[in-house]
Amino acid sequence: MKRAFGLLFLLLFFFSLWAIGMDEAAAASLPDKLLRLRVVAESDAGADQADKLLVRDAVLRSLQPLLADCGSLAEVRDVTAEALPRLAEAAGEALGGRAVPLALKLGTEDCPRRAYEDFTLPAGQYETLTVTLGGGEGHNWWCVIFPPLCLAAAGDGGEEGEEGWSVFSPAEKRLITAEGAEVRFRCLEWLRKLRTWLG
Repeated sequence: MKRAFGLLFLLLFFFSLWAIGMDEAAAASLPDKLLRLRVVAESDAGADQADKLLVRDAVLRSLQPLLADCGSLAEVRDVTAEALPRLAEAAGEALGGRAVPLALKLGTEDCPRRAYEDFTLPAGQYETLTVTLGGGEGHNWWCVIFPPLCLAAAGDGGEEGEEGWSVFSPAEKRLITAEGAEVRFRCLEWLRKLRTWLG
């Protein structure tokens, strides 16, 4: 009986390691497919947080038609980089001409693990369009510009549709949309920390 229990334990242990390895491979490939959006409010005051959402909506509305025909992160990066002046102008107009300093930056950034309504993304380094209002001391708003997974979240009534998910492999899609994805990503983060600690 003890031998059977030990064998079952070993099988479960190795299956868990295999599953974690599959999750880790799928999670590692995600940053090569996504452009994230981060909008940082000037402060946590109600008016500054409202400004953050106005700017978010203006940036998403401006980007949506520009990125409609893009099929890869490289294309999206090029189009977004070229559009930065137009995006800054749209953000300024959304603020009604008020003199709120705005800074737009496109580059790689450490992003925290985030759970959204329909999916969860692991922490990691992602290509990110960061829009900072004023000194950027307030709470952030994060989402995904490409593929277009946050149009409905911005409240513009947009529908992401299945085409937004077509850039993901079945394993990636299953990982980020699965129940318990946040817990699985937390386990992956612990595993990475353990590996770093072990040297």
